[in-house]
Amino acid sequence: MKKIALLIAGALVSGGAFATPDWSKVPQRKMTLFYPGQSSLEWVMNKPDHSAVPDIVDKKRQCAKCHEGDANEIGANVVAGKPLGSSKTVLEPTPPAGKVGSIPVIFQSAHDGEKIYFRFEWVPPKIGTKKLDPKNEVKLTMMFDGGGTVEGTEINGCWATCHGDLRTMKNAKDDKKTKYIKNPDLASGRFMDLIQYRSGEKDLVDGYVAEARHMEGGKALIKAEGKKEGNKWVVTFERSLAGGGKGDHAIAAGKVYNFGFAVHEDYTNARFHYVSLGYQFGLDSPNPKVKSYIDVQKQ
Repeated sequence: MKKIALLIAGALVSGGAFATPDWSKVPQRKMTLFYPGQSSLEWVMNKPDHSAVPDIVDKKRQCAKCHEGDANEIGANVVAGKPLGSSKTVLEPTPPAGKVGSIPVIFQSAHDGEKIYFRFEWVPPKIGTKKLDPKNEVKLTMMFDGGGTVEGTEINGCWATCHGDLRTMKNAKDDKKTKYIKNPDLASGRFMDLIQYRSGEKDLVDGYVAEARHMEGGKALIKAEGKKEGNKWVVTFERSLAGGGKGDHAIAAGKVYNFGFAVHEDYTNARFHYVSLGYQFGLDSPNPKVKSYIDVQKQ
């Protein structure tokens, strides 16, 4: 019995299948999340609005390739109500008072052969007085496809789910319409897997986005934890690689998964969040030529 106990303890210490990663040994990736206003997929992909559309369509240029360096400037202009793009569109007609345009987030990920772990760390921005979601000071949502299964996500990440006719958008006709993707099909993997952390609620949120956003159905999310460490928030997800529920993608070596994530800070809800550009990850497969790619290594 003593020998078995020592073996279990060794697995826990060494970062084996029974332990969370030693985050001090996992590479960090700094990402700038910015306030998008009403920049829907349709706006992003409309040439009169966005001059980069030919590069996106013809050259398959990823949004992060152009905007990773100026995402903070974009966010600052949006919250200030300034016009953007070729059409000089004001993407936020009613800027939230005191809201900062962007926040830097440190992203990390590792796996142990059975589970994948995601870690997010950031310093909260200036706190306001209006609480749109009084239950949750913070929500963090991550979405990813099944490895090239949702058209456009290799370029724009979770923008594939953001459309101009959603609730709170200026062209909304249905105040209950949530995120969706075009031509969804669960059977063939055309959906976005969704996991979420909520600071004020204990229930796990493991869902998906197909013809609409579903906040349940998945069985892969094992833990979603968050805490304040000094002046920063730290949120971690622990998820089964195998999936197994409705709206769960299996994550396996040899595929590249397109993802994006969003942070609702300061008790906000709906579209009043900070969003990442589109990124990619794969298991144990370095790809240094693609800057928006994260190699998730086994620990």
